[in-house]
Amino acid sequence: MIEITDLHKKLGGHPVLAGVNLRVAEGETLAIMGPSGTGKSVLLKHIVGLMDPDRGDVIVDGISVPSADREGIGEVRSRIAYVFQNSALFDSLTVRGNLFMGLPPGACDGRVPECTAMARTALEQVNLSDDVLELLPAELSGGMQRRVAIARAIIGKRRYILYDEPTTGLDPINATRINELIARVSREVEATSIIVTHDIESAFFLADRVVLLSGGLVQAEGTPDELRETDHPAVREFLDAAPVAGVA
Repeated sequence: MIEITDLHKKLGGHPVLAGVNLRVAEGETLAIMGPSGTGKSVLLKHIVGLMDPDRGDVIVDGISVPSADREGIGEVRSRIAYVFQNSALFDSLTVRGNLFMGLPPGACDGRVPECTAMARTALEQVNLSDDVLELLPAELSGGMQRRVAIARAIIGKRRYILYDEPTTGLDPINATRINELIARVSREVEATSIIVTHDIESAFFLADRVVLLSGGLVQAEGTPDELRETDHPAVREFLDAAPVAGVA
């Protein structure tokens, strides 16, 4: 379980998170939506310990992330896979090398054939053939890079998968394919998933529960059907102004 309590963060003197409270249950797929610049990605970075809060707490499986020592942070990160916006593959590594980075340090020492077999399985799960194993990221399309990033996230069988704007910059066809892939991966690997997006169609398609983050606070939360039908002014304003799916 992930529990976020009274989380505050200022960037450049501007309050980005202003007292966020949120609980993510085991096995849940949660979508965090909201306009650009409202702290969605900042919230993800706090969960994995890439940022420290000004105030508040983030607890992952009983471990306080802001208070954790190096060993504790390592334990938290061993349970979390992070799919960065725009994939964030290592340009100098082949697809095989990028996938190996999703495994624990040293896991492939003397075990390259076994790790390659795991890489092939992960590629199969994201509908890519092992023909891409020796290619560099620059030789892949944007949609393929996003698939490799998801394969890197699932190869280590982590307990949590965090997705930061997984369809941003993709055309509508590839955005739909990535959404369908995330939905299938969530079912097959049985991970708890948190998906940050400003794409309302993606959020409603993927999530068991949707949170609207705006003004540094959780303004509303519920199932996709509950948010579609709500009269909450912040939700209605966001839904009426929502961008077209797949367009950055």
